[in-house]
Amino acid sequence: EPHRGSSGPDSSMRLLLALAAAVAPAAGLNLQMPALRGQTGLTDARFGGKKLVVVTGTSSGLGRKTAAALLRTGKYHVVGAVRDLDKMEVVAEVDGFDPDLFTPMHCELNSFASVRAFVDELKEWKAAKPVDRLICNAAVYQPSLPYAKWSEDGHEQQMQINYLSHFLLTSLLLDDLAKAPGARCVFVGSVTGNDNTVGGGGVYPIADLKKLDGLKLGAKN
Repeated sequence: EPHRGSSGPDSSMRLLLALAAAVAPAAGLNLQMPALRGQTGLTDARFGGKKLVVVTGTSSGLGRKTAAALLRTGKYHVVGAVRDLDKMEVVAEVDGFDPDLFTPMHCELNSFASVRAFVDELKEWKAAKPVDRLICNAAVYQPSLPYAKWSEDGHEQQMQINYLSHFLLTSLLLDDLAKAPGARCVFVGSVTGNDNTVGGGGVYPIADLKKLDGLKLGAKN
């Protein structure tokens, strides 16, 4: 798979040059490392000057529509961070996502470990290319559930998936975003819990924060 570990002539040459540079001082030699195609060449070949966008939750709803709109411009390479890769594969085929411009990757926001693993995979795959846009979109909405559901890390699911994991994702990519000119980070909201909109908050049951007792307890189990 193209986004797994790198190998080949460049990596072998880099290793040989590093070894040569290490032993050169003892031999009284002054060697300089030449420029290699390496990550820069890989970045140019894969992205061709297009901006790199990461969107969570591209298999449905707003995330799906956002990915489609970005891909239609031909100016972006979109990484879809999703929990169900099989579902994403079907959606991408149905919606006609260009496989040269769209890359799905697994990210389960119900798990901090999965978020960290996603970032590691993303950074390995994209090489030297910085993230130009991060769109934190994925969410769950369970206001009528009579009991709490808990994440792998012991947090109430809506709190972790909608907020905490996105905060973690953003913090892990901040340094990378800083390398891109004009980078943007977007947190998506909707009319679901907002009655001051044209739709009048017409998605029922209407969100109600009550007395925030759960937040006082840290939204933990």
